Amino acid sequence: MNRVPLRAWVGLVLLVGLGGLSLVAGRLFPEALSNTCPLGWDLNRPDRSVCELAFGGLWVSLAVGLAAGALSTVLGLVVAALARLSGGVTEQVLLRAVDAVFALPDVLVVMVLQLAGQSLMDAGMTRGLGPFGLMVTSLALVGWAGPARMFRDRLATLEGQEYVAAARALGGGGVHVLRVHLWPMLRPFVLAVFLSRLPNAILTESTVSFFGIARMEPMSLGRYLGTSYAALIYEGGGRVVIPAWGLLVLLVLGASLASQALGGGRRREV
Repeated sequence: MNRVPLRAWVGLVLLVGLGGLSLVAGRLFPEALSNTCPLGWDLNRPDRSVCELAFGGLWVSLAVGLAAGALSTVLGLVVAALARLSGGVTEQVLLRAVDAVFALPDVLVVMVLQLAGQSLMDAGMTRGLGPFGLMVTSLALVGWAGPARMFRDRLATLEGQEYVAAARALGGGGVHVLRVHLWPMLRPFVLAVFLSRLPNAILTESTVSFFGIARMEPMSLGRYLGTSYAALIYEGGGRVVIPAWGLLVLLVLGASLASQALGGGRRREV
């Protein structure tokens, strides 16, 4: 039984620790967080502290990354499974569609989807989707192609194993082989792929929010940075912006360490 690499534990501790503390402090004890903040009050929002806005926004960015990463991973897994089960022309058509989506620039497409979705929200046509749901949906719609390619290649590799050939020789159908023989071997890889989507989703959301296109409420780290970067022109403005940048770096670093360590460890097992 292989041990979980130290990098994975460091990454998971960063994600769970920072996300949990941010959620508890930002949602349950915002006044206490403001009153004990050593960074003082925000220049643009004198009634709120830098700690409340920056540290309290970390859990929002993490929640967006987790939800979008999970949804894009599930979509990619479904497409990959359908491609392998169908085979032939259907698989090739699905793969070409995956390649076409994968070639699109994530940030620009998310910006377009955000603008279109916000127009629909203003017209009352989104049925309560909200800014959070719109962002998660936008990220998932551009982020599923990468996982689909990885899952398809992984399934093709696993199908070459002798026990899979034996199961098929004994009359096992495609769905049975996938559910009973391939899925247990694929689950650790699914976790690694899910974690690998977190940094991309968090950075994409932060970039789109930084440019003022998204309307994330409560404010994510990206939106906070986008509305506060002008503080750098004032004396002492760095205390407003630098902590949020540092938290964003730690968040992405945690997700990257966990995904790289778990992904590398699982590849060595096969």
